[in-house]
Amino acid sequence: MKNKIIAARFQILANTLLLLFYFIIASKTPYAADDFRYKLNPLGDELSFKIFSDIYDFQVWHYFNWGGRIVAHYLLQLFLIPSKSVFNFFNAIIQVLLINTIFYFAYNKIAIKYRDVSSLLLINLFLFFGFYKYSGFSIYMTPTINYTWMHLIVLCYYLPFWHFYIHKKDSEKRLFFLYLGIIAGCTNEHTLIAQLYFFLLLYILKKNTITKELPSFYYHSLIGVLIGGIILIFSPGNFIRASSQNSILSIDSIIGYMHYDLVWIIHDIKPFWFMLILLIIVYYFFYKKSLVISMPHIIILSVGVTSSASMAFSPSYHSGTNLFLFICIIIFALSTMNISLFSNYLSYINIISTLILLMYLYHNHNFIHNYFYNTEKDILLKKEEGNYDLMINNINIDTNRLVNYYAIDNDPNSPRNVHISTYYGIKSIKSVKQNN
Repeated sequence: MKNKIIAARFQILANTLLLLFYFIIASKTPYAADDFRYKLNPLGDELSFKIFSDIYDFQVWHYFNWGGRIVAHYLLQLFLIPSKSVFNFFNAIIQVLLINTIFYFAYNKIAIKYRDVSSLLLINLFLFFGFYKYSGFSIYMTPTINYTWMHLIVLCYYLPFWHFYIHKKDSEKRLFFLYLGIIAGCTNEHTLIAQLYFFLLLYILKKNTITKELPSFYYHSLIGVLIGGIILIFSPGNFIRASSQNSILSIDSIIGYMHYDLVWIIHDIKPFWFMLILLIIVYYFFYKKSLVISMPHIIILSVGVTSSASMAFSPSYHSGTNLFLFICIIIFALSTMNISLFSNYLSYINIISTLILLMYLYHNHNFIHNYFYNTEKDILLKKEEGNYDLMINNINIDTNRLVNYYAIDNDPNSPRNVHISTYYGIKSIKSVKQNN
């Protein structure tokens, strides 16, 4: 046992650093935005049969009036019941698992050796520097559970397919794939389309004898994902929400999204391209190695592209819906290089950059934390004094691609302000500019 721990010491240290990274920052990140809407026990953390009954009733209402993401929103409301520290701990584990899963798909192995585990830190840097405001999708509760948690479910669900085509290992637990397929299919709309594309692609490859056979759990998985997808897509709430947003599918809207997606790829994630190009230059000119592109990783990239392109038919979209594509891009990019060939200098850069990033995020999120609790005290004090229409100072912080905060709006009728008013039991709330 002792020898195994010693052999895995670098793996343990790197993952512990990442675990602490996410837990520390999340501990300084308060509730924000839609968290106030979905938390059904305001200002409390009690567990009771009533709160579980309220969640059930809310989920039924939500499904018929707003959306079909019952897996994500049910988990969200469960983690909103207790102290937020429970979410902080589990989310740190989820984020570390996601990073390790990305590495596994890229290299078909677990990161154990020193230079391999250094790549886990590099992946984390790719995510934070490359993806605009990644903190919003990895630390704040509602978007984090809706996206990174759901993306991890999808990626883990398809690991057995990966094992089948890489190691020729099949599984006879077909009902297991059916039931989990329902969950995977009911995560997000764009990942559902990506999954259906994946099944179709495998079937076409089989028909053209490019792949010799399909895994025995293929059809059970497909049926499960289709069931989950039907539950997700045909939620009455989806149609109500689309009509409330006056969304009309047209050639112009499709072209508009394609333009948005192109700008996102070229501009929004350009720090990632800059980091990647530097790695490729060193890899090619210093180590004299050429990039290697494999068919399995081309498939992964195409699945990511499909997930993003499918949003052209959605009534609404934002950068979070591109996260799955970004994850697939990272997997594909890493797979083209043998990252373990890089010298220890890359490891030192990854460690130092991670610690600098941690300190920078901690400083800003600590400011957010203090602002939130001072504001909450002010809200409760004014409410106690009989003031139910509140004006509070807005937060004096500059957000950027690393620091994100869903601030209170200056419009008391904005949906999030209404949710905050309901949460605190007041009539209205709005933010005003601070006097310097």
